Amino acid sequence: MADEGFHDVTKTKPSHYLKSNQKGAATPKPTWPTTFEGGQLAGEVRDSKTVSQETKDRLVREIMEHESTHGQCTQTFIKKVRKQIRPKA
Repeated sequence: MADEGFHDVTKTKPSHYLKSNQKGAATPKPTWPTTFEGGQLAGEVRDSKTVSQETKDRLVREIMEHESTHGQCTQTFIKKVRKQIRPKA
């Protein structure tokens, strides 16, 4: 192999021109609970006639957040949510 003196090492592949802050396609955020218990509870919240739509949206978000931190809806959490959608006595 002969020594040519000059060796071009510039990056010529198109992949090298991508900006480092570009990421792949973002995964869509879930809009409904993923566990069976969470889905049931969210259905009860959605079908409730006693709370406003804002409260329903907030409770469904709380259910999804609880699932993400605990893995599933605990009985204590389910009772807490059901108490909030119960008709006022």
